[in-house]
Formats: sequence, structure tokens, C-alpha cells
Amino acid sequence: MLLVVTALLWSLGGAFLKSLPEVNWLMIAGVRSLAAALLFLPGLRMARPPARKLVPVVLLYAAVVTTLMGSMQFGTAAQGIWLQYTAPAVVALWAWRVRRQKPTRTEGAALALTGIALVLIVTGGSGVDHRYSLLLGLVSGIVYGGLIIGLKDLSDVPAPAIHVWTNLGAAALVLPIALCFGVPFPAAPRDLGLVVVMGLVQLAVPYHLFQWALKRTRALEASLILLLEPILNPTWAYLVTGEVPSPRVIAGCVLIACGLFAFTVGAAGRR
Repeated sequence: MLLVVTALLWSLGGAFLKSLPEVNWLMIAGVRSLAAALLFLPGLRMARPPARKLVPVVLLYAAVVTTLMGSMQFGTAAQGIWLQYTAPAVVALWAWRVRRQKPTRTEGAALALTGIALVLIVTGGSGVDHRYSLLLGLVSGIVYGGLIIGLKDLSDVPAPAIHVWTNLGAAALVLPIALCFGVPFPAAPRDLGLVVVMGLVQLAVPYHLFQWALKRTRALEASLILLLEPILNPTWAYLVTGEVPSPRVIAGCVLIACGLFAFTVGAAGRR
């Protein structure tokens, strides 16, 4: 049940973002991370992870949360969130090329499905905004895959100690960049309030729930339940704004979902 609530809260990202059309994606990412860090402040009293491991994770996390916001703002919520969920394919390719860990037949089929899905999504729209959304979404999936690998090296560090530094680091990196590009700080009380609530409720609280739940469930169960997030994310965006992706993007998202299921089952079989 904690994992279901986690997925529900994480899935609100698209609806929140589509409710902030006047706020730039860079500012949303920076302020959201700053607000999320407030719930992880107890992590500052815990032992800080080694800098050589922490710095790459902070950089990857900042890139993940920022590019996802940009991809969803330039395109549809469905396109942005499902492109990020190509991360398992990135990890599988990394394991294959770097660690010489040959993919299983199931993982090979999942890689093929992901490749076909990317072709469908790329050809599912046109225009500058679509290209920006694709670029940021693909970067999001790549850096998310790198983040998964980086977090494995911090598995012995308490979760609050990781999350407080990653969110503070993301805010410290993204907000100055946004201000340098002349992106205005959200001045309207409604906009600022929504971004803060987004950081606390949609980002920080589910991370706490996720850590608690992960200690009580198997990895296979957790992976499958969390697939609710990318399914519900575009659903809430549709209910809030009426946003509907193109048929090709929808087909691509379905194939990525099939690939994720195959990756999960394949990983369970390998173990």
C-alpha cells in the first residue's frame, strides 16, 4: 500500500507542471528540489556520503529532475515520463558494454521493444517544441540510468543523507543557471505555492514512503507496482488540461511499458 501511495504521489508531477504554464521548467525544477530538501534536513546530521561518490550522484540527480520537467513542459506528460523510463534499457546496455554481462533473451526483447518505441515517439510529432521534448526526455532516460548505477554505490548510506544532499545540490545548481538565463522567479503566490507543494508532496513525501516500503517488499513487487507512476502521470494531466498525446506517442509508451515488464521479469529470472 505504501508503494501504491508512492506511485500515486509521484504520478502527480505532470498535472502539477501542466498547471504552471507561466513558470519555466528550470525554475520549477530548482524550487521543487529546494522545497523537497526541507523534509530531508535530518539527513544533515547523518554521516555524509564520500564526496567522490556523492558529487556524481548529485550531478546526475540534478540532470534527471531538470530534464524531466523540460521534456514534459515542451511536450506531453506521457512523452516526458515514458522517455525517462527508458533508463532500464540504458542500464542493460551499460552492463553489456562495460561489464560484459550479456543480456538474457527477455532483456534482449525488452531492448528491441524500447528501440521501436523510440522510433514511434520520435515520429509522433513535429516542430521545435517536440524536438526539445525528445532531446530532454532522452537525456533524462540516460542520466536516470546513470543515477541508478550511482545509487548502487551508496546503498550503505542512510536514505535521508542521500536525498538531502541531492536535492540541495540540484537547487544550488539549477536555480543560478535559471537566473543567469533571465528566468523569472515565480512571483504569483499561486504559482510559488504550487511549486512548493510539488516539492513537498509530489517529490519528498513519496521518497520517504518508498524507503519504508522497499524494506518490506521484494524488488519484483516494487518494480511492478511503481509502473503505476508513468501510467497515471499522463492520466492526471489529461484530467487537468485535456492533454492527449498523438497515437504514435501512445503506441511508443505502451511498448516501453512492455519492455519495462520484460526487464523486471528478466531481472527476477537472472537472480
